[in-house]
Amino acid sequence: MKQQTKDILYKDILYKIDRRIRPILNIMSVICLLLLCSAAFDIPIKSILTKILCFSAGIWLVLVVCRLCLSPFVKSDEEEEFEQKVDYILQQRQAGQTAGSNYNPLRELSPEQEEKIKELLRNLPENPMKPGHINLALVAQYLTALQQLGKADLKDKHHLRLWVEEVTGKKVPNSSQFNEAIPSQTRTKVLSARKELEDIL
Repeated sequence: MKQQTKDILYKDILYKIDRRIRPILNIMSVICLLLLCSAAFDIPIKSILTKILCFSAGIWLVLVVCRLCLSPFVKSDEEEEFEQKVDYILQQRQAGQTAGSNYNPLRELSPEQEEKIKELLRNLPENPMKPGHINLALVAQYLTALQQLGKADLKDKHHLRLWVEEVTGKKVPNSSQFNEAIPSQTRTKVLSARKELEDIL
């Protein structure tokens, strides 16, 4: 597996872990607060509540440490929101131009062949870590194979990204991730995709 693909996969895994820890941490914070208030009163089960509080506080501390360790590798909410806004603005700005120019990266294909390629891209498995998102590594392999066959021009990556989103009907990673993934460097998988495309065309 290409190092870049591994990095993307690891980032996705870390992102998913971080986002799952967050609600658990919030719940544990509320539980610890309630137990702390309960343990402050002189009631028959005070010793039991104190033990539960210590156990809950330990879990809370572990979760806090996990989030602190993940924070250098996971985007903050502010960074993620900013990227989404930038992507949205760029999409809106280019939407008219894309529609007006009828951008199409495919080359030297009949309408029937183009439709087959689009259908293939649409039917590729989505990202297993992010439902509704494309599998970027897989899409990159097929686009690279098309380029090698002389059937696609991948130079205009901005419009290419929008085209992929439109054709697949799935969400596409931000521009920096998309640009880094294309062209794909996984030669064996690109070769396999190329053979499949040759059979279709």
